Amino acid sequence: MLIKWKTFKAKGDSEADIATQFVASVKAERDLGFYKNQSAVYFITANAGNFSSIAFWENALQHSPRFANPGIFPWTLANATSGYIARQFGITGPNYTIIEPHLNEEQLISNYKMDKLKYNLKNAICIEWHIKAVKNQLSVLAKWTILR
Repeated sequence: MLIKWKTFKAKGDSEADIATQFVASVKAERDLGFYKNQSAVYFITANAGNFSSIAFWENALQHSPRFANPGIFPWTLANATSGYIARQFGITGPNYTIIEPHLNEEQLISNYKMDKLKYNLKNAICIEWHIKAVKNQLSVLAKWTILR
């Protein structure tokens, strides 16, 4: 199976901001149809949630833990971005956050083929997500595709 990847680049103030931009970019594509529990999310990242964790604890230290910004907290989890993507597309099938520095395409294809049989999947959105801080702003370079 040959994978054709699309590229997404963005800058934002938070991981939530960048995830919102990503979803808007993907929604602009044609013929993406997702099928609730017959679609899956595979999200590969080395550091999703790290920058939100730092922001949350910086805020807590500045304002006291009692007054820390609760809006940041959900994004401190590595799987927050994949969960957000799944909700935005109505995907209720398998949702994986794979913590790896680099994508292993063979393993991804193998996992999808097994899940396709096990869960009767019609497709899956696969995202490799690299996020970093650049001059007090977050920057992401991602590649994504739909496996069928």
